[in-house]
Amino acid sequence: MLQLARKIFLFCSLAMFAVIAKAAPVTELLNKPNDPVAGNPHGAVTVVEFFDYQCSHCISMAPVVAAIIQANPDVRFVFKELPIRGPMSELASRAALAANKQGKYYPFSHALLSSNQPITEAFIFETAKKVGLNVSKLKKDMNSPAVANELKSNFNLAAQLQVSGTPAFFIAKTGTRNSNDVNFQLGEMSQGELQTAIDNAKK
Repeated sequence: MLQLARKIFLFCSLAMFAVIAKAAPVTELLNKPNDPVAGNPHGAVTVVEFFDYQCSHCISMAPVVAAIIQANPDVRFVFKELPIRGPMSELASRAALAANKQGKYYPFSHALLSSNQPITEAFIFETAKKVGLNVSKLKKDMNSPAVANELKSNFNLAAQLQVSGTPAFFIAKTGTRNSNDVNFQLGEMSQGELQTAIDNAKK
């Protein structure tokens, strides 16, 4: 099923979010239950990031995201795993979603993105152990139907939104239901650029 979802995603082309999002549920984007969240879970502004662990621009964004979370106590950060760069990306995403079930998603995910070394199966589980995860439970959960369904849902949503690459960011007030109030940014940004988008969302 993931292969089919990936093919659908890869054939999508970029379009203006304000147009395409009318067909996509804003609630699923901003407030889908069980999505990994960092920062303030009740923050007034939500930033959603679609990303891949082997995407160099996503890796570059990891310290920016960490700094934004630290500097904005009223922002919640939602992570949408979108493993488009092969089996190791998918394995890392499955592990991260499984880590979310143990309440350690962000430390684990950030450690993978900040490692400055290739993603391998051994490294994934070594990192899991270092951040205090129960590795046996992680391995079981990452192969569960629930995790597979979460990834499939992310691919489907990305296809609806015609996200053409990673990282892709969506910024809006947390409770908004109007797609026209959601700001879409594709690609790597500086901390200042992302902060400006967040500040504009608060207005």
